[in-house]
Amino acid sequence: VSATRQFLLNNKLRPLCLVEDELVKEDFRGVEMHDPNCVLVGLAPNSFHYEKLNEAFRLLLRLKENQKTSVQEKVEPRGNETVENESDISTTNSGKSSDNVQPHLIAIHRATHYRDSDHQLSLGPGGFISLLEQTTGASAHVIGKPSYDFYRAAISSIGIEDPSEVIMVGDDVVGDVQGALDAGLGGAVLVKTGKYVEGDELGEKTGGVFPTMLVDSVVEAVDYICS
Repeated sequence: VSATRQFLLNNKLRPLCLVEDELVKEDFRGVEMHDPNCVLVGLAPNSFHYEKLNEAFRLLLRLKENQKTSVQEKVEPRGNETVENESDISTTNSGKSSDNVQPHLIAIHRATHYRDSDHQLSLGPGGFISLLEQTTGASAHVIGKPSYDFYRAAISSIGIEDPSEVIMVGDDVVGDVQGALDAGLGGAVLVKTGKYVEGDELGEKTGGVFPTMLVDSVVEAVDYICS
């Protein structure tokens, strides 16, 4: 969450928050939120309802249209020629935002589910992020797992240069296993606790990416790593 707050401040972003009010008050102090210029999505059971999602949907459409208008205004016609200042164009040919363009949709993480207080699985923010992406054409900028940048920053923060020297241990086959292996970590151990669901290790949720090892507990994972 602290990384998300810093990202918002560094980029002068004013989010419409689909985040629990308590989290906003405690962890996003100093972040301006009037006249929002982006949508921020986290785990927010109280915000994942039609009115709030529709508000986010409409804002993303407005921001997209404003961006399109801005790009058109920076294309200067000269006779039969059209001269474009490529450094001002907001999107690349692939349709993805270029590095110097502020993202409109930001995700603290995009976990699809989590283990709730009643020990049952509940929906995480991932599905709602995908909904907003699909309906608006926006691409979410993910701050946390399974972001490549998240893993590389975490590795760098502990003073390790070679990611292959690091092994991830977690219960989320997408955020922990696929995210870690995509970032070049040396292994990813899937633990059958928390949000683990039987069959997660079969690769159906990860496009054929498999955990290095499947264990029953963190203790077993530590024994494997130390062996």
